[in-house]
Amino acid sequence: MNRLTALLLALLLFLPPALTAGAEGSADPVSMLCLNVGKGDAILLTIGDLHYLVDTGYKRTADKLMEMLSRENVTHLNGVFLTHNHKDHYGGLDRLAKSKITIDAFYTPAYCLDGIDAGHPAVQAAARRGQTVQLLQGGNVIEASDTARFTVLGPTVLNKNNENNNSLVMRLDTALGSILLTGDMKSEEEYILLKSGVLAPVDVLKVPFHGDDTACGSAFLNAVRPRVGVISTSTEEEPDTPSRDTLRRLAVIGCETYVTQDAKDAVLVTLTGETPTVRLIDWTGNADSD
Repeated sequence: MNRLTALLLALLLFLPPALTAGAEGSADPVSMLCLNVGKGDAILLTIGDLHYLVDTGYKRTADKLMEMLSRENVTHLNGVFLTHNHKDHYGGLDRLAKSKITIDAFYTPAYCLDGIDAGHPAVQAAARRGQTVQLLQGGNVIEASDTARFTVLGPTVLNKNNENNNSLVMRLDTALGSILLTGDMKSEEEYILLKSGVLAPVDVLKVPFHGDDTACGSAFLNAVRPRVGVISTSTEEEPDTPSRDTLRRLAVIGCETYVTQDAKDAVLVTLTGETPTVRLIDWTGNADSD
């Protein structure tokens, strides 16, 4: 067996088995609602009647986070993921923990520059509910349903220089397609994932690190080749995002890219089994555009 054949076999062994619809051919609808919280992340994933929240934006945008959950009739969250310990991702956690929304589990990466102790925002939020945080690292799998699973790709090691490179990176596979969630991963974590061979094409990419030029490199994009990308950012708050070079690299691979600042309230991506559909949401007018 030559080295190329061995590498291809290794990749096939790593990739999770394909998820298909049930016996009657039905598949749970899957959507990703990316809230406009400025230069921050707050994403609601809906899989049938399951709801997962990935990051919570800033403390100052917590009202908007709670409004989104109310408008989406979310009274129960199957999981809350904090991708890393930065205030534009954990700011709404305390408000959420104080709410009446029930939460099955809190998740955060096993690696953090400041450690995982009582002062960690995810630990504090879980403790308020009498719960403990589940720590995730590359190789973990969360079975959401018979037709949906989260596979954790990273982090795999502690990055001692930049907390962004300790971001939780997960692939959501469903019967209708796949989504890659990347937190604020930068080029260093991208390189580790590329080298380990865990990246594969997806339908939707949550573009890492607000579309900054220090993330979303050409090699990474050529490995994941998304049809649709969403960038969570505000150019007013972070003038170098989204980077023109990042937007160009996404265009080169044929990715249709949307930015949360272009929507009054949120960007809604729906998996279809083919090319995902995208809407820019204005809750006062229902939708800016289709």
